Amino acid sequence: MNIAFIRLNPDDKVIDHFEQINDEAFPVSERMSFDEIFTFASDTDTDVLGIYDGKDPIGFAVLLKNKECGYIYFLAIDHHVRSKGYGSAAIQKLLEVYSDLQLVLDFEVIDETAGNNAQRIRRKNFYLRNGFHETGSYTMLRDDRFEVVCSGGELRKAALRDLLCIIHTHRPEFPDVLI
Repeated sequence: MNIAFIRLNPDDKVIDHFEQINDEAFPVSERMSFDEIFTFASDTDTDVLGIYDGKDPIGFAVLLKNKECGYIYFLAIDHHVRSKGYGSAAIQKLLEVYSDLQLVLDFEVIDETAGNNAQRIRRKNFYLRNGFHETGSYTMLRDDRFEVVCSGGELRKAALRDLLCIIHTHRPEFPDVLI
């Protein structure tokens, strides 16, 4: 496994492949198309990264940054290669490349009544195994709560709030709420 990040742009020939990964990985209510991602990135300090194993595109990450935090807005691995260590390798590479920032991400809260609760538990455990820790904070999307985890020390709440405000300015359906 030879994980590398390549900055993506709208003219890349493989964008359709990343769009397919995006469509499979995220529900419509949480997803942005790559056209929307690139528009957002052009107005903000956002890195849009293709995740490659050698020359093979296997996933992507979208990271919104400020001086203190990097909010992993999207991270997805192609379903054909999931459960083969690529997600962990990509996270470790992100932690290495962005070692000067506290990395933050969020995911659906564990909810025993949710139809996908087993998936939620696996997702949380994955991030906890790969260098993130619980913060006791949550974000909101419409009526859904998302648990916030981060790397490094105590969550830099003010820096994260600034990033959430940027997202909300560009995508009002994503509230700038941190609880």
